[in-house]
Amino acid sequence: MKATMYRNAFGFFLTLASVLSAQAGSGLTALQIGSSSRATAMAEAASAVTSDAASPFWNPAGLAWLSQRQLHVTHNAWIQGIRHEALSVAASSRRWSWGVHALLTSVDDIEQRTIASEEPLSTFSSHTVALGLTLAHPVGERLSLGLNLRYLYEKIYSESANGYSVDFGAHYQTPLSGLRLGAAVQNLGSTSTLYREKLNLPETMRIGAGYTVPLAEGAWRLLLAADYVKVFDKDSYVNAGVEIWPLAMLAMRAGYASNHSNRDLSMGFGLALNSLNMDYAYVPFKQGLGTTHQFSVSFAL
Repeated sequence: MKATMYRNAFGFFLTLASVLSAQAGSGLTALQIGSSSRATAMAEAASAVTSDAASPFWNPAGLAWLSQRQLHVTHNAWIQGIRHEALSVAASSRRWSWGVHALLTSVDDIEQRTIASEEPLSTFSSHTVALGLTLAHPVGERLSLGLNLRYLYEKIYSESANGYSVDFGAHYQTPLSGLRLGAAVQNLGSTSTLYREKLNLPETMRIGAGYTVPLAEGAWRLLLAADYVKVFDKDSYVNAGVEIWPLAMLAMRAGYASNHSNRDLSMGFGLALNSLNMDYAYVPFKQGLGTTHQFSVSFAL
């Protein structure tokens, strides 16, 4: 009975992995869930455009351009009853920027069955936790490098696994005004086994660009962004997003994610109120999987 329960649980997470375009049989797929509403609304085209406390979730090198101490919090009501929370605190000095962050993903009421039946024998839960440290350093006036170090933990019912991961990132502000480039390699590491199953992390590469379009003084601000994303040994896709500021305090965002079988369009908005930023993202999924509503708040400390 216990073995069947774990097979049911792994089946659930393999389905989750396919939704996320991750490797078949990989573990800690929750690491691929977006952790910033601004980036999520722009189809996660974020490797070149983030420079705040949310940078560790996309490209740690972006943290080098942080200008003040900042707190970032994201609540994500994801599909199929999955809850995803993110917290990041970051600060900077003249030569270094640093921060700590945490990710928590919870799934409750996973049904246990030993045979096909309308009613499950019982239900259980699963939790994924990532605790991380970020360091970023500018190299000259245009280039920055960044590093994430993370402790990972996943628990399904009474079985658990732990491990570590490392992310590397680079961010370059080109001589062309408004054009930024970014690259990151994420989720390199290892974990212990979970109920005799070896967990392979969803190792991912991101390469992107962001361009702030020069407009007449007093006109709308316009940002265009695109990322090429490669999940090692599996899928690759291109994400593109746009951000428009029709007012100094209001941003409208939209994005398109290519080559995803379960989603493509995303949208959202943001409000900038002095040192407080509030963002919302909406992502509809196909095949009856539901929709994502994500909320983020960032403010100076």
